[in-house]
Amino acid sequence: MEQLEKDKRIHQKIKRFKTKHAQMRHIFQEDEEPFNPDYVEVDRILDVSHSVDKDNGEPVIYYLVKWCSLPYEDATWELKEDVDEGKVEEFSKIQNRQPRLKRMPRPPASSWKKLEETREYKNGNTLREYQLEGVNWLLFNWYNRQNCILADEMGLGKTIQSIALLSEVYAANVQGPFLVIAPLSTITNWEREFSTWTHMNAIVYHGSLASRQMIQQYEMYCKDDKVSHLIPGAYKFDALITTFEMVLSDCPELREISCWGRWRDILSHARCKRHLSERDVETICRVILVFCLLHYRGDENIKSFIWELITPPENGREPQTLLNHSGLSIPVPRGRKGKRVKAQSTFDVQKVEWIRKYNPDTLLLDDSYRKHLKHQCNKVLLRVRMLYYLKQEVIGEHADSVLKGADIRDVDIWMPEMEQQEVPAGWWDSEADRSLLAGVFKHGYEMYTTMRADPCLCFLERAGRPDDKAIDAEQHTGDAELGDE
Repeated sequence: MEQLEKDKRIHQKIKRFKTKHAQMRHIFQEDEEPFNPDYVEVDRILDVSHSVDKDNGEPVIYYLVKWCSLPYEDATWELKEDVDEGKVEEFSKIQNRQPRLKRMPRPPASSWKKLEETREYKNGNTLREYQLEGVNWLLFNWYNRQNCILADEMGLGKTIQSIALLSEVYAANVQGPFLVIAPLSTITNWEREFSTWTHMNAIVYHGSLASRQMIQQYEMYCKDDKVSHLIPGAYKFDALITTFEMVLSDCPELREISCWGRWRDILSHARCKRHLSERDVETICRVILVFCLLHYRGDENIKSFIWELITPPENGREPQTLLNHSGLSIPVPRGRKGKRVKAQSTFDVQKVEWIRKYNPDTLLLDDSYRKHLKHQCNKVLLRVRMLYYLKQEVIGEHADSVLKGADIRDVDIWMPEMEQQEVPAGWWDSEADRSLLAGVFKHGYEMYTTMRADPCLCFLERAGRPDDKAIDAEQHTGDAELGDE
């Protein structure tokens, strides 16, 4: 007992035990054991801390431990001596990985070779004959860039075949990150099979807000060795297992957003009849989007996304994180073809206080422009949505440098491998693709002549500078489409 009292961590352990005991009292009968032995088994090590013992000055190492069957938020700091050596080795191996920022391209279809026999996976596991046939079929489709569905009966090992596929892809030097979306009831099984069959670092993204924040902090990204800052795009995991609901509502890649409008850029290019400030431009854009929302005939998720984007921050605070991202994956209807649906606006200008300041009924007075905007509202929302996606998901951390005039050759925009398609010119390559994406983000939609004249992109060198009158005409046409506000 005296030895236990000397242990500084004993009170924390007792507290954790009592908490779980209180939570589980109503589940167990009096004659049942209420303690789950998994609670003292190390699941994963999340972080390490080096300290000095205050009593003897000796160096002390602590590990942040996630326990089996407990959420991330219940992780605790434990002495190195109390942690399984095998788990320490696993943690060290993951920590010593070099950040992978470059994505390897998928091998050509001609590289596919049928697996004549199963390889030996982790723990000596091997595939059955029919499972090997399934993995070969999955690999064939992957090499040929074809979507497929594995539809075996229950109990035949679809999860194992899918994990074996990812293991073969990993062995082909395409080392993820892989995303596994599964029903909530099966994600624990997915995690267990990854651990049983492969050496890949697979994590489960689920749980309370506190747990998800810990996953993002400790499990998502590699850290800079010097200042321990997270490195965006350098994923620490090989496979992430989550649910469809998590992807829609809490995908960490879609969480951060800066100011929603580039008012200074608009002012520098616009031709206005009177002097406008950046605040005036913001007001005009917000009014236009409010008008489009009221007349938009389409998916409510798109409305929710735009509504949250343009809602002014309260009390002058910075814009909050956008949550309604599910609409980003849904196409916006274009044109006036197809079945007409009755507009079902959920935004009432009489019920929302801030919208009165931006009421299009009082600020958009030109009937012809209102008519024009009403016909183009779907197109406007599509462009706003896609420009947001382009900034957040494609340009990403390079957005500021692109706007400040960085040469496209110095901007590392990751490009997915594309199928063989027709290109606009013989000199068109991946650098031209990056230039086009950066040009749209920098200059706007369909401003091709302006992009061609931009020395930061590759088009000026390859296609020559366009006529100044053509550039002026293109920019003037863009102003005309916006109106003379």
